[in-house]
Amino acid sequence: MRKRPAKFLSVFCASVMALNAAALSAFAEDAPAETAPMEGDAVSADILEKAEDSVLYWETSIGIENGVCDWNVSPTGFAVADNGFIYICSGDNILKLDKFTGDIVLTKKMAGAAMYASKGPAYADGKIFMALDGGMIQAFDAETLESLWIYKNKNGGSPKCDIVYKDGKIYTGFWTSEESDADFVRIDVKDEDEETTSEEKLADWEATNYGGYYWTTPYFTDDYVYVGREDGNDPSTTDGESIGGLYQLDIKTGEPQLIDYHDLMDDICSKLVEYNGKFAFTSRNGVFHIFDPATDTLSSFKFAEALGLEGATCTSTPIIIGNRAYVTVNGAGWGDYNGSAIVVLNLTEYDTNCDIHLAYSVDTKAACQVEGIYAGTDAEGYDVIYYTENGYDGTVRVLRDKPGMKEPITVEETDFNGDKHAVAPKLFAPPLHNDYIDSWGYNVSPYCAVDPVYDAESGFMFVRYDDFRICAIGPAIKSVEFDADSITTHPGGVKTLVYMADSTPTSAEDATITLSGGCLGGDKDVFETTDFSVDKFTKDDEVLTVTYNYGIATGTGKKPSVSADVAVLVAETKDQYTRALAKKGDVNGDGKINSVDIVKEAAHIKGLKKIDKYSFNAADVNGDGKINAGDIASTAGHVKGLKTIKTER
Repeated sequence: MRKRPAKFLSVFCASVMALNAAALSAFAEDAPAETAPMEGDAVSADILEKAEDSVLYWETSIGIENGVCDWNVSPTGFAVADNGFIYICSGDNILKLDKFTGDIVLTKKMAGAAMYASKGPAYADGKIFMALDGGMIQAFDAETLESLWIYKNKNGGSPKCDIVYKDGKIYTGFWTSEESDADFVRIDVKDEDEETTSEEKLADWEATNYGGYYWTTPYFTDDYVYVGREDGNDPSTTDGESIGGLYQLDIKTGEPQLIDYHDLMDDICSKLVEYNGKFAFTSRNGVFHIFDPATDTLSSFKFAEALGLEGATCTSTPIIIGNRAYVTVNGAGWGDYNGSAIVVLNLTEYDTNCDIHLAYSVDTKAACQVEGIYAGTDAEGYDVIYYTENGYDGTVRVLRDKPGMKEPITVEETDFNGDKHAVAPKLFAPPLHNDYIDSWGYNVSPYCAVDPVYDAESGFMFVRYDDFRICAIGPAIKSVEFDADSITTHPGGVKTLVYMADSTPTSAEDATITLSGGCLGGDKDVFETTDFSVDKFTKDDEVLTVTYNYGIATGTGKKPSVSADVAVLVAETKDQYTRALAKKGDVNGDGKINSVDIVKEAAHIKGLKKIDKYSFNAADVNGDGKINAGDIASTAGHVKGLKTIKTER
C-alpha cells in the first residue's frame, strides 16, 4: 500500500503577513532601513486571537543536561533563515535547527563564546554572522557552518545589538559598561581568502562611544547611518549632564556627530524604525521619539507624564501602523502588575514635526521588553499585535486595535492576593518545566528577553525563553480529512469509504490525510500520530473517527488534536465490495450497464427483491436517496444511447 504524505492547506501560512520589519531586519537577505508596517499592508484570513486557538508545535531545549541548565551555555537570540533552518548559539557552539521540527541537524565550534543574553546570529548572503563575547564577529557558511573569517574589535565588549545586513555590509554595536568605550562597526561580508577559515577581518570603520551601544539598530539614509547610544553614566547616579542620544555616522567613514537634543540625553536601547521618511524609537527614561533627518526635527512624548506612572522606563521598539504607534513601557520593580503596559499613540504629522497624543494604554502582568510582532488585520478590521512578557510564565499577549479606539480590549486576571487586574488578553503561555534547575539549584522560568520572530514560510512564531527552550507557536489545525481510492458517494453527497471486513483503516489503497489550517512542519508521517476509532472493521461499522494528534499544548494547556467522522461501508465478500464501488447504473457490479441492471431496479421498486446497501449507491442513479422510476428511466436511457449516465461512483 502506498500512502501519500499529509497535505497541508494552511490559511495562516498562506496569508499575506506584513510585519514590523525591525523584527526581521537582522535576518533579511538585504535589509534596508528599518521599516514599520503601514496601514493596509497586512491582511490575514486566520490571525491568532484566542489562547485555545494557539498551539505549541514543538520545543527544543538547548544547554540542559540531566535537567540542569548551565548559564554558561544558555541559548542566545536566533536567526530564522529562508533556507529552512534556525541558527542559534550556546556557549562556544553554533547550532543549526530544522525550523519545521526543531531537530538539531548540525553543531560546530566557534572561535569564542556567546554569553548569556547575547544577541543571536544573522543570516544573509548564504552566510551566518555571529557576534561573540570580547568584541568578535565570526562568519560561517550557512550550509556547512564552516568558519569563513573572524573580526576582533579593539575595545572588545559584549554583543548587545542585532547584526543588520545592508548592501553587502553588516552593522552592529558592542557594550562593555556604562563607563567604558565600545564600538559600533561596519564590516564588508566578503570572504577575501576562501582558503583560510580564520582569516582576520578588518572593519570598514569603527565608531567609538563612551558607554557603548545596547539593543539598538541603525536607520539608513543615502549619506548617513543613525544609531542610538548609551549615555556613558550609571543611570542610578546620573547628574543630568549625560551625553547620550543619537549618533549620525557618515556612512562611508563612520565619522560621528551627536544629535544634540535635551530629550535625548539618555540611553537609547531601541531599534530605529522607519516612519514616513522619518524614524521612531524610544529612550530608556520613558520617552517616545520621532526624528526627521531631513529637517533635524525631533518630536517626543513622555509616558510617565501621560500615564501618571512614576519611574516608567522603556526599551521598546515601536510598531507603527498608519497613524497609530504601539510601544511597551516597563513599570517600577519586578513584581507582577506593576504598571507595565502597552501604550497606543495617535500620530498627526505637520510640516516639521509630529503631534503625538495618547489614545489609551492597557496593562500587562509583566513588562514586555522585547519586540512585538504585527500579525495583520483580522476579519473584524482590528490590527493585531503580539507581545511577549519578560515574566516567569512567558505569557504572549495579544493587542487588537483600530484607529479611533479610546479604550482597550481587556480580560480580568487575579493575582496571588486575590486582587483583580484588567489586562491585555493572553494568547499563549508555554507549559512550565518545574523540574528544570540552574547550577545553583534554582528553578528556571520562561522569562523572555529575546525578540520573537514570525516566519512566513512555516507560519510559526518562534520564541526563545530563559528556561533554555526555543518554541514554535502557531494556529491550531482547523480540520482533518481522511480519503482513499476506495471511496464512493452515497445519497446526500456523503462520501463513504468501502472496506473489507477485518481490514484496517490504513489498508485502503492510497490512503491520504489532508489537514487544513495550522502550520507546516510537525510529523513527517502523519499516520504515526493519527488515531482511528476502529482497529479492524466488522460488518456493523458505519462510522470511522479519525483523530490527528500534533504539537505539545494549546495556549490553554490542552493537548492539541483535530477529529473528523468518515462514513464507512464494510463488505464481508468480494462481491459486496465490488458492488459497493460500482459506477452509477451498474447495479450488479459486473462493469456493464445493461438490461440486467434495469430488471434489478424494477424488482426493487415492485418489492420483489430488495437491493441491498452494497448496490444501493449504483442503483440510485440520480442520487436522491431513493430507487424509483426515475432511476429506471435514466438507466434505460443510457442503455438505449439516448442520455449517458454520469458514471462516477
